Amino acid sequence: MDTLNTPSVAQSSRRDFIKASGLTAAMLMVGRMNVMAGPFEAKDFDKIIPADKKLSADWIKSLYARGQATTVKAGKVDYIGMPINGMGTGQVYLSGDGELWCWNLTAEKDKKHTPKGLRYMKPDMAQAPSGQGFAVKVNGKVHTLDSAGFRDVTFTNQYPMAQVDYADEAIPVGVQLEAYTPFIPLNRDESSYPVIVMRYTVTNHSAKTQEVGIAGWIENLWAGKGATQSVYRPLEDIATVECSSAGKNGNAVALGVFGQAAADFVEVNQAKPGAEAAFTVGNSDTEGTSRAASIGRQLSLKPGESQTVSFAVSWRIPQVNYGVGFGKKTAPGSYHYATQWPTAADAAAQVASRETELYGTTKQWTDTWYDSSLPYWFLERAFIPIDCMQTQMVQRVYAKGETEDIYNMEEGVRCCPGNCTHVWNYAQGLARIFPEIERECRDRIEYGRGFDPKNGMIFFRYSMKDGARGRDDALDGTCGTIIRVLRESQMTTDYSFLASIWDRVKLSMDFVIKEWDADEDGILSGAQHNTLDEPWYGKVPWLINVYHAALKASAVMARQMDQPAVAERYERIVAKGAPKMVKELWNEEFGYFVHIPPQDETQMHGSTNGCHIDQVLGDSWLYEIGLDPILPREKTRKALQALWKYNFTPDVGAFRKVMTNGRWYAGPGDAGLVMTSFPHGKIEPKSGNENYAGYLNECMTGFEWQVAAHMLREDMIEEAMAIGKAIYDRYSADKRNPYNEIECSDHYSRAMASYGTYLAACGYRYDGPEAKLGFGPKLSPEDFKAAFTTAEGWGRFTQKVEGGQQNAVLEVGYGRLHLKEFSLDQVKGTKAQSATVAVNGQPVEARFQMVDGCYVLKFESGITIQKGESLQVSLV
Repeated sequence: MDTLNTPSVAQSSRRDFIKASGLTAAMLMVGRMNVMAGPFEAKDFDKIIPADKKLSADWIKSLYARGQATTVKAGKVDYIGMPINGMGTGQVYLSGDGELWCWNLTAEKDKKHTPKGLRYMKPDMAQAPSGQGFAVKVNGKVHTLDSAGFRDVTFTNQYPMAQVDYADEAIPVGVQLEAYTPFIPLNRDESSYPVIVMRYTVTNHSAKTQEVGIAGWIENLWAGKGATQSVYRPLEDIATVECSSAGKNGNAVALGVFGQAAADFVEVNQAKPGAEAAFTVGNSDTEGTSRAASIGRQLSLKPGESQTVSFAVSWRIPQVNYGVGFGKKTAPGSYHYATQWPTAADAAAQVASRETELYGTTKQWTDTWYDSSLPYWFLERAFIPIDCMQTQMVQRVYAKGETEDIYNMEEGVRCCPGNCTHVWNYAQGLARIFPEIERECRDRIEYGRGFDPKNGMIFFRYSMKDGARGRDDALDGTCGTIIRVLRESQMTTDYSFLASIWDRVKLSMDFVIKEWDADEDGILSGAQHNTLDEPWYGKVPWLINVYHAALKASAVMARQMDQPAVAERYERIVAKGAPKMVKELWNEEFGYFVHIPPQDETQMHGSTNGCHIDQVLGDSWLYEIGLDPILPREKTRKALQALWKYNFTPDVGAFRKVMTNGRWYAGPGDAGLVMTSFPHGKIEPKSGNENYAGYLNECMTGFEWQVAAHMLREDMIEEAMAIGKAIYDRYSADKRNPYNEIECSDHYSRAMASYGTYLAACGYRYDGPEAKLGFGPKLSPEDFKAAFTTAEGWGRFTQKVEGGQQNAVLEVGYGRLHLKEFSLDQVKGTKAQSATVAVNGQPVEARFQMVDGCYVLKFESGITIQKGESLQVSLV
C-alpha cells in the first residue's frame, strides 16, 4: 500500500482529488511546445508520483537533439534578465530587447530577496530602464534600440554574451547588438570589470547611402542628494561622459564610445535624459553639473555597408554595505573593483584600449563552449548558473579597516549570508571556470575567517562566527569543504596550495571524527546539522557517505603531503564504515538507503524510510575529484533508479496538492525530482520544524543537478538528461527568467551543481599537480566535441570513431596545458593495441597501456601544449 501522502488519506480520496483537480492528459502539460508526458489517468497518481513516467517519444528525442540556442522574440512578455556585468561588481541585467535593467550597484535588498524564493512563481518582467538607453537616428527620425523602436527584435542566448537583432521594414538600416562584459575563464581579474560593452553593428539595407547617428544616454541614480558634476573626456581609445557625486570618491556612472576620434554627439548638461536629446551636435561644454549625459557617433553607410560602434557603460561605487546576517544586517566595506580605477571612465578606457583582446577572447570562449556535439539546451543550463557571480549574490570587498579582500557570498541574492558551507558544497562550476576564486575562499573564508584554529571547527557561516551560540558548524558543510580543498588543489599545477592549507584541513577532519565518530567505526552519531537547516539524528546514509568521501579525499591529500600513517587511519575508518552502512541502512525491499532515527520522538525527524535525493551524495562527490566510489556500484545504481521511480514526477502540482508543505520551485505542470518521497509509509513526526519539513517536498535545482551528474556517471543517460531537460523546461523564457535558477532568493549558488552534469557528460577527469587529463564521453562518444578547462589553459576536446578507429584531438585555445598522462575511455566497438601521438603534427613518444577499459598514454618527460597548438591521438 502506498502512503506517500499522510496515512489518513485513502486511495479513493486521492482519485477523487486528482479527478477534481482536472489533471487530465490534456491539462497536464498545457502550453508545452512538445508534450512531455502522458496521457495519464487518475489511477496513475494513486502514488502521487507515477512509476511509469509515460515520457513521449518526441520529448525523449529532444533530450539528445543538437537543437538551437534559446531565441526569444521581444516585445510581448519579456522575462529575460541576463547578468551582464563583471564578477563581484554589482548587478545589471540585459533584457530580451537589449535594454539594461535591474540595476543593483549597492547591494540593496528588495521584498523578494527572501528564503521563500518568490520570483519562481511570480517572476519579474523586464522594466524599461530609468534614464539610460541607446538609439539610432535615420532620415531625421529617432528609433530607440528596443522593442518600442523596432518592430522585429530577436534575442539569442550566447551566455556569457548575448545577441539582439533589430529590424523594421520602415527603417532602412538594421542593427545587431553583441552585449558582453569581458569573461575569460581562468582569469578572474579580466572578468571583473565594472563595464558593460554594447557592440552595435549597423547595416544599410537600402539602395542609397544613409547618414546614421547612434547614441546613448545615462543618468546617475546613485549620486545622492548633494551636488553633482558631469564631464566629457576624449581619451586615447574612447570618448566618455561621466556623471558623479561632487567631491572625493563620489558614486559615478559613465558612458563611452570606443574609437580614437572625438565623439560627434556630446551633451553633459541633459536636463532630462532620453533619446531625442542624445543627438545634440556642436555643444562645446565639456563640464556640467547634471546627473545625466549623452554621447554618440555619426556614420555614413553605403548600400550594403556595415559599421560597428562599441559603447561602454561603466560605474564606480566605492562603498558598499554588504550582507553579513539575516534580514537587513550588513557590514560596511569597499568594493575591490573601485580600488582598481580612479574613475568609472578609466575602467571603461582600459577595456577600450584592449578591446581586440578582451572581446576576442570572450568570443573565443563563447564559440568554444557552444561549438559542441552536446545539445544546446544542455550547454545553456550547465553553464548559465555561473552568472550568479555577476549578481549581488557576491561582493568582492575589503571589510572596513582591512587590507585583504574577500569574496562575500550569500546563498542567493541578498539572502542567507556567510559563504554557507553546506550550500556551496554542491557548486561545481566556479571551481572549473575561475578556480582562483575558490582557492581564495578556502584559504580566507572556511579556513580563515570561519575557522577555529583551536579545534578545527568550520563555522558554516563565516560572517556569523563571532555571534555563534553553541555549535554552529554543519557536518555536511565541513566534509564538503574538505573535499573541495582537494578539488581546488587539482586545479593547480603543483602542491603548494595544498601544502599551505593541509594542517588546517587535517585539523578539521580530525574534529569531525572526534565529534561524530569517536569510536572510529565509520558510523556517525549525535546531532548532525546539515543543509536542510536542522540537526538530524541517528544513522543518516547521505551524511555518512559524505563523511566517508571526506575521509577518502583526506587520505589522498595526506599521502600527497607525505603522511602515510594519517592516510591509513582515515582509510581504516572508511573500510569499517562503508560495509556497516550498507548492512544497516540498505533496504533491499525498498531498493534504496534509509535513515534510521533514534526512538526518541523529538529526534525522529528527517527522511526516515523515505527515498531521499542525496542518499549517495558522497560517491557523487568522489567522481568530481577523480576518485573511485566507496559504495557497491549495484547498490548505488539501484538507489539512483529508485530516485527516478519514486521522486521524478511529470507534474509536481499533483504531488504538492497532497504534500502541501514547502516552497514552490516547480509548479503545476512542471516536471521535477522532489527531495524525498515516501513510497513505503512515513514515520511521523516528519520534522522538528514545519518550515524545514517542507524542504522534503520541494524541487531544488542544485540537488537535482547533483543527482543528474551522478546518473550520467553511472550510465543512466536518459534519466539524467530528463531531469536536466525538466529544469530547462521550467526555466523556459516564456515562463520566467532563464538566467535565474531560484532556490532561496535569486541566482542561487547551489545551482552551479549543473556544471557537474557537464563534466559527467564529458567523462572529464583532471589532476593538475600530477599533470593527468582524461575523457570518457557519455553522449555520442563516437562523434564528440566539447570545451574543457585545466589549471593553466582551456580549449576543445574532439573524439571521433572512423573505420573502427578511435581518434582524439586536444586544441588549446587559451593559456597552456602540461601533461604527463592522457587517457580515453574505450568506445564500444573499437579496440586498439597501440597509439600514435603528435603535437602540431610532430610525433611524440608515449607509453601505451589499457587499464580497465581505458586507454592510458604516459609521457615520461611530460609535454606542454601551448595556445594555438593541438595534441592528436590515433588509437590503432
